[in-house]
Amino acid sequence: MENMSPRRPTPPPPKPPDFSPEKTCRALQKQLAALDKLRGRKYHEVENEEEEWRNLTLNILNHGFGEGSENVSQFHHAKWAGEHYMGGMSPGLIQQNFEKRIESFAAMLRSALAELELMMPEPELAGSYEPGDEYQFYRDLKTIVGFATSDLFIIDNYLDTQIFDVYMENVAPPVAVRVLTSQVSVSLRAVAEKYSKRGNLELRSSKDAHDRVVFSNDRCWVIGQSIKDAARKKPTYIVEHSGAATMKSIYEGIWPSATVIVKS
Repeated sequence: MENMSPRRPTPPPPKPPDFSPEKTCRALQKQLAALDKLRGRKYHEVENEEEEWRNLTLNILNHGFGEGSENVSQFHHAKWAGEHYMGGMSPGLIQQNFEKRIESFAAMLRSALAELELMMPEPELAGSYEPGDEYQFYRDLKTIVGFATSDLFIIDNYLDTQIFDVYMENVAPPVAVRVLTSQVSVSLRAVAEKYSKRGNLELRSSKDAHDRVVFSNDRCWVIGQSIKDAARKKPTYIVEHSGAATMKSIYEGIWPSATVIVKS
């Protein structure tokens, strides 16, 4: 009689992603901000925090990209950053590995966020606004601000507190925010100081800028009216500029000589 060995059960297939790109992006932006809080600390002080961070981040990656995805593989690769030896390691080497691990995790998350940005559908912007279209203008500008995953640079000479209260309330802490204006009211400065507690904010003043421009990552939009009054009584527009790098170089030239008002 033929010897029949028991057949090994077939492992279940990897679970596909079940988070939307938008949800995954928001979650990973929060994890990138949480990771930044581990920098500069001793590994033995944050062991529990790091383990909680790793567990949650892995769960998000599994839900956002699917089990067995390249992003999950990159996470596990980052987890072993540094030098590892059998038979124990010195506290100094363990600390070095911790620091390299944090940087590897950060690079992995930035790569995942860039991929998600490509996956998300491009929202339709109205582009032109009649008097009274304030809400549509608000929706579109907030969408543009929301594109930022690394840096946001806003130039407008007549800003008020709504730039922080309304448009940038959900900007993730890892995003470096710069604001250049000429009119800095007491209330604008006060709200900017409160907003700066998130980190990565700088508000400067200069008389040399005369346009209304928003740079979100490597893209650029030009606005017809000052943001605080846009589409209230006059028509206006938001137009994406094809020469983002050239436009940005203009304002990067103004930025160093502008007066620092608030800085995180």
